[in-house]
Amino acid sequence: MRFLSHITAGIFSGILLCCCSCQAQQAPAARKDHLFTSYFQKTSGWIAGDGAYSIPLGNGQSLWTFGDSHINDFDSSTQTTPCLFQVRNAVFTMDQRYPMRTITYTGTATPPSYFSLGHDPHYWFWPGSGYAHGDSVYIFLGRLHKTGPGGMWGFENVDSGYVAVIRKDNFSHVDYRLLPPSNGIVFTSAVVKGLNDTCYVYGIKSNGMGNDLFVARFKAGAVVHSREYFDGTGWSRSSGEAHPIHSEFTASFNVCKIGKKYILITTALSVGCDQGKEIFVSVSDQPYGPFTNRHVVWEVDDTLEGHHPFFYIANAHPQFSDNNELLITYCINGYDSCVNTCENGRMNPDYYRPKAIRVPYALIDPGL
Repeated sequence: MRFLSHITAGIFSGILLCCCSCQAQQAPAARKDHLFTSYFQKTSGWIAGDGAYSIPLGNGQSLWTFGDSHINDFDSSTQTTPCLFQVRNAVFTMDQRYPMRTITYTGTATPPSYFSLGHDPHYWFWPGSGYAHGDSVYIFLGRLHKTGPGGMWGFENVDSGYVAVIRKDNFSHVDYRLLPPSNGIVFTSAVVKGLNDTCYVYGIKSNGMGNDLFVARFKAGAVVHSREYFDGTGWSRSSGEAHPIHSEFTASFNVCKIGKKYILITTALSVGCDQGKEIFVSVSDQPYGPFTNRHVVWEVDDTLEGHHPFFYIANAHPQFSDNNELLITYCINGYDSCVNTCENGRMNPDYYRPKAIRVPYALIDPGL
């Protein structure tokens, strides 16, 4: 009996050791960050919107930029907002140590979009990524123009884009600088700061079957006049010689740097409810690619009555990373036409707010 007990104990120990070994070898999983998501659930100032690009200011604060947004229109009695946003863009600052502390800044126009140039309501800015340098923050702006019929898609990009310059100690004033022509490339997707004040800005252009991704570089203090475009082998002063560094069937591209690796974040194409759900990452050793090992790190798990939302714009926020996990936000824009979320002109603002996830570095690339 004692002999059998030793055999049984040995078999059990072997099974236990095997199971523990299997668990140890399991890849880490991404997770929803409900706490960080709650920082977007505001009842005053900025209430809801899309975009959610963040720019570390170097002083313990980050500036967040948003596109179409709700400002100060939350009804506490019904916990709702109007179904339609009232501003084309918005910003707020966030304390990186205490992210629940935010300050929303509005413009002086009516409605109070933060970025505004001229008085024609058929033109507006959608802000993207940016960077801080010296006493100022620089934000790349896409210029949009209403084209008439087309509903929610009745707009197009115009001219060559702008960069907004704001002093860190005075968010009440914005300077606008017109950027040089960029051959139709919209350089707002991401900015990565490199060595010796060199910055890399990423932009996209439609190829008819998705979008091409491009990269340009410039000196942080000379954003307008020092731009060079990657041409496939080197750098050219001509935007007409810019060469795609990546192509994908999506409109959502973002790039960040972790250690010595450049991380490209993209999403499955989604232009409505119950369509793509995946967020992908690819990795490169260089800012201009090639980006390889594309794989899924998250599938959008938000649902309403069994339906998934229209989602897009997955952005990285390395300054908020912790425990070797990268913070990524993505935007949802309702569930129509699967579920009607607008009742009597009001809606739950959570259907138009960013969501946050944490992705382990090891899931992105084993070398991180």
